[in-house]
Amino acid sequence: MGGFVYLGVLTAAIVGLGLVGFGHWRVGIIVLAAGVGAASLGRAVLRTKNAGMLAVRNRWFDVALLALTAGALWILAVSVPGE
Repeated sequence: MGGFVYLGVLTAAIVGLGLVGFGHWRVGIIVLAAGVGAASLGRAVLRTKNAGMLAVRNRWFDVALLALTAGALWILAVSVPGE
């Protein structure tokens, strides 16, 4: 199960970075933030042995760090003026 979560997060990261590369930076960063948020949710619900590469440290440390990163990316994407 954890492998599917990881592949989903990886897919979101590739799509998000691809959008950034093609000039749609705001949408790309929001997609990337959604992927990191999904990683946080996946890490929260999966046991450590099933989390695969999502498990780096303590479960709740990983969840908090991923959630903060997703929130920061989203805030930056929607708050930067322009476009």
